[in-house]
Amino acid sequence: MKSMLFVAALLAGPVVHAAEPAASYQGVAAVPATAAEKEIAGLFDKWNAALATGKTSEVVKLYAANGILQPTVSNRIRATPAEIGDYFDHFLALKPKGTINYRQIRVLDENTALDSGAYTFDIVKDGKPAKVRARYTYVYEKINGEWKIMNHHSSAMPEVAKEN
Repeated sequence: MKSMLFVAALLAGPVVHAAEPAASYQGVAAVPATAAEKEIAGLFDKWNAALATGKTSEVVKLYAANGILQPTVSNRIRATPAEIGDYFDHFLALKPKGTINYRQIRVLDENTALDSGAYTFDIVKDGKPAKVRARYTYVYEKINGEWKIMNHHSSAMPEVAKEN
């Protein structure tokens, strides 16, 4: 049933979107309109704040015990807390800070939500600032009253961004 709801949500129109055309992914994400959408948008802020601590354990605790991470800068899918932790042990060394560029939030029911769009990470690679632009999808599920990441997919943009 949940997978059918998920597919239906993917086919539904966007709830929250950037002011400019989606294809450019250059604008700032619009502010979520409803209390439920604001709550879901805040989950990314919580995740980003966990990254800023530099502590793998702070990030991993945001994922469900059976959550899946399909990360941006690794070819390996992570399907256990230990595997997710291993990924963040390395990713946090880059001092990542994410910024949402475009987003769609779909609250499927009181326990399931989807946040999908594009984000940019400011990182430090080889001692120099760099940016990684990626597409993302977070599937959240409320477990014991707390939102957890069930699935986090992130993939680097395939084309080099054109600067205006």
